[in-house]
Amino acid sequence: MDKRGFLRMLGSFSIAAPTAAVTTAVLQKHSALSEPKISAYQRVISTGTLRCGYTPYSVGFMKDPNTGMMSGIYYDIVNRLASNLSLKTVWAEEVDWSGQIEGLDRRYDLIGSPVSLNSGRARAADFSIPLYYSPVHVWARKADAVLTGDIKTLNRPDIRISTLDGEQTSVFARQFFPQARQISLPQSAPFSDLLLQVVTGKADIVFSEPLTVHEFMKNNPDSLRQFTPPEQPLLVVSNILLLPRGEYELKEMIDNALREMFNSHLIDSIIDKYETYPGSYLRETARR
Repeated sequence: MDKRGFLRMLGSFSIAAPTAAVTTAVLQKHSALSEPKISAYQRVISTGTLRCGYTPYSVGFMKDPNTGMMSGIYYDIVNRLASNLSLKTVWAEEVDWSGQIEGLDRRYDLIGSPVSLNSGRARAADFSIPLYYSPVHVWARKADAVLTGDIKTLNRPDIRISTLDGEQTSVFARQFFPQARQISLPQSAPFSDLLLQVVTGKADIVFSEPLTVHEFMKNNPDSLRQFTPPEQPLLVVSNILLLPRGEYELKEMIDNALREMFNSHLIDSIIDKYETYPGSYLRETARR
């Protein structure tokens, strides 16, 4: 081979080498993109584990601050549901209200503590069928005799409503009393702080289910009064399990396991165990 031919051969090698490297990188990237993403259902079944996030709230989900022991309506229901599905329950992470959706599918498979169905959450998550329903009433300070009459009289600028930022209480305030002023707390605040704002005069009214208020009044007797009649709550909300968006197979498995528990009255018996104030919740079985 002459010198000119030898140089041409070296040039072809120098071009082919980077081209091959680029081609390999593209193929590897394409292969990674084309690999099907494992679904939440497949991960749960393959690992035999149901990872749960949770936010303590009233008797729905309780966690002892000293021992870390957990209990409550949702805790018992989710553990039994997992057991019926031959799955192990892992209570993976405690989160505040604002962080619940962010960790779905990545850090845990569902939120296993009380969550209400609302349109804001529906944009980013899915819901199980309702476990039970909560009548939401308007509560005022017992010593405040000025607030009387129909709830429509509360829709005025001088009324202050105790709410959590971006949470359902703020949604209720905008929906029912748009002219009133919200006295908001961050979502990391315990729900009892909303009631305390009314008791201490920082706000005039608050929205809550009866059992949560009666629990609060064990340590704060005669501090709050129910503004709305017992038979006419402001609204009724559905309590659900919060699920990752678009995970149809996982939702179907959870819903069917819940239906079995309804049919055998297991869910009613668990609610009975924790419903210390009669009439606090409306049962799903009564609506079936």
